[in-house]
Amino acid sequence: MVYTLLFSVVLATLGFIMGWLGNEKYTALMDTEIHEFDHLFEENPHPEIYDKDGNVDRGEYMFVKFDLGYNPEEFDPEDIIEEW
Repeated sequence: MVYTLLFSVVLATLGFIMGWLGNEKYTALMDTEIHEFDHLFEENPHPEIYDKDGNVDRGEYMFVKFDLGYNPEEFDPEDIIEEW
């Protein structure tokens, strides 16, 4: 009977501590904001995305997509398509 009570108290305490630590990690994970281009930051980091301290600057970014065969000499402002 004494061993059962001791075993239950030890496991309950261990479960409480492990649950508390797991909750801290889970809450920290859920609080992180994922940037739209995070996968690109990790797969193909360009030097221009780093700040002066060497950390990735997760600010606002704009990308421009050119069609194959694009010639800037033949640019017409009416060809601009905004897909927002």
